[in-house]
Amino acid sequence: MVSRYPSSTISSRRVVVVQSDPDARERLVAYLKKEGIDVFSVASALELYSLLSQEEFALAVIADDLADQRGLVVARFLKRNTSLSSIMLIGAVTPKARLAAYNAGALACFVTPVECAEFSVLIGNLLEKGVAEGRGEAALASQLQFGGGEWKLLRNGWVLVGPGGAMVKLTIKEFEFMSILASSKEMAVPRSTLMEHMEYRNDIHGHKALEAVVHRLRMKAEKAGGQLIETAHGVGWGFSSVVTLV
Repeated sequence: MVSRYPSSTISSRRVVVVQSDPDARERLVAYLKKEGIDVFSVASALELYSLLSQEEFALAVIADDLADQRGLVVARFLKRNTSLSSIMLIGAVTPKARLAAYNAGALACFVTPVECAEFSVLIGNLLEKGVAEGRGEAALASQLQFGGGEWKLLRNGWVLVGPGGAMVKLTIKEFEFMSILASSKEMAVPRSTLMEHMEYRNDIHGHKALEAVVHRLRMKAEKAGGQLIETAHGVGWGFSSVVTLV
């Protein structure tokens, strides 16, 4: 279950805590709330992915021992597919563990249970940095909203922006599909490549799941500005217009 602990601060001070242990999660959330931070909390990687399709954050605090997926895998995904920064919570901060966390994209590592005073200082510093960056992102979003003549795919928030500036939110799988096509140098990306990168099984269920993603994206693209995804029969899919990954 997703929990939100609101405060009166600006949205750029939003943090999401990803921790399966309910006691540890509540303790950390309560401390951050006292510091005036707008805190969301989730218990699993799956809940985080779902939440990120609806909300935006300045920072993610991720425990490595999640019930459904390693926190390092989550941090690596955020690094590759979003602009969201992360902090890792691990059982023992050894040089090897720190290196693994940093390679996954984490800005810092803390051993659990967390020493809240030190932790809150780091969070505060990172959020202050994020406030300045957020203003730049807001300016970019404002420009995009009023048009620009081309399609854009925003990592921050998983948003597809149409040529006229209309925006639609994407799910994690929809964003993965779009980012693979946007990053490809080929006219069309093979179905097999998409299946592999999106971690769908090579069976009827996996193929149907992929086709469902394409169907939803075509409907969303229509809302954002028109037809965008074309079928390359016998191969896979490609874009009918240039899409810039921002």
